[in-house]
Amino acid sequence: MGSKGFLNTFIIVLTSTLVFYGFSSVGALAFTNVSSKDFGDQTFVGPFDISRQKEKAVKEKLAADFITLQTDFAVDLTYQDITVALPAEVVTFDVEKTVEQSNSGKENPIVATVSVDGLRTILTQQFSSILFSEDSLQSIATGIERELGTGIMPLTIHITDYSDFTEIEIATSSIAVTEPSTSLTNLINALNGTEITSFATFSLLDFIKNNEIGVVSDEELTVLASVLYATILQTNFVIDERNIGNMLAPFAEPGFEAAVNERLGLNFVFTNPNKTAFQLHVKSANGTIVSSITGMPLLYSYSPFVGQLESFEPKTVQQFSAFVPNGQVSVADEGRKGMEVEVHRTISYEGSVVVDEMISSDFYAPMPKIELHPLKKDSQQIPGNSNDGTVNSQDNQNSADSQNGLESNVDKDPSQLKGEDDKEVQYDKGGNIIE
Repeated sequence: MGSKGFLNTFIIVLTSTLVFYGFSSVGALAFTNVSSKDFGDQTFVGPFDISRQKEKAVKEKLAADFITLQTDFAVDLTYQDITVALPAEVVTFDVEKTVEQSNSGKENPIVATVSVDGLRTILTQQFSSILFSEDSLQSIATGIERELGTGIMPLTIHITDYSDFTEIEIATSSIAVTEPSTSLTNLINALNGTEITSFATFSLLDFIKNNEIGVVSDEELTVLASVLYATILQTNFVIDERNIGNMLAPFAEPGFEAAVNERLGLNFVFTNPNKTAFQLHVKSANGTIVSSITGMPLLYSYSPFVGQLESFEPKTVQQFSAFVPNGQVSVADEGRKGMEVEVHRTISYEGSVVVDEMISSDFYAPMPKIELHPLKKDSQQIPGNSNDGTVNSQDNQNSADSQNGLESNVDKDPSQLKGEDDKEVQYDKGGNIIE
């Protein structure tokens, strides 16, 4: 082949190569333009605004935003009454998948991935008394990923929302009573099985109104509220209202009385602070009311106890009455002792006391013993006419003595009538002797 033929062949090959490369480049550019996303107005990923941006710019922006999100990571895991921090290392925020799954003009979640192995380590260490199955771990991990999609920090995640746990009896108490009335029996039956839902507040008086129980005496309501109070103290429930009476109710233990008075509006109210529901059980049998609470177990143990009990002897008050014979003393009121009782509660975890908190300090004032004594005669009175024109009974006696030739005390110096041990007796406005 001559040089001219070689040149022609080279030109043909070069032209074909350039044409093929041109078509390939145009096709690749067209594919790139078609696959690239443009995000319109009102487009968000979590809290981040990606409106009116192209895919490449969005990826760059989210990469920086996710680094900040990881740095400011603040997520707590809560199981009933215990909360622990979730380490940031367990979570990864995926930029590529987030952009891939995002739609223009909408609020899109952040795609986060939780390490199941890392989560297992955290839950096993922090909630050692709870057994987590592999299904529970996977369910909890998925739940955490879903809640992280908002990108809002700080965040509290209740793991009880994503796993089932066995319900048990977590608290119980009892109180002795006489035969309950029909109304109280109806109230007990209505209360039995009542569900205390998540974060719900229970009011005893409101429950009675809403269920049309009828009239229950304040004394019986106090007995019922007292046994409920003793039960609630064994949980992490919050006591919103609790009262005591002027004197300790007959069947209540010192420190565990919860007085109820409908007329005065004295109520018994408590709140369930947990994300899970609990059931309240109340039964009456053989002269005893028993209350209990069942639900998902709490990790802390709550043990109320009487920390201090001090009694006060009543004082004796002497009163004087003309109806009490000389030499005798009548007791009008035996009075009663007073007391002050402090109730504490230990909160323990796995057998070790975490805190000892004071629950209440109840004071019942002593009532004085009242004695009635006979009136004492005032030996310093001078017989004679009184200012109001009445005659003292002693004047009549002196007149009779004079007529019988006996010596009269009239007109004698009053000081001569006083013996060595006689003292002038004075009374206050209440008729009590002023010493």
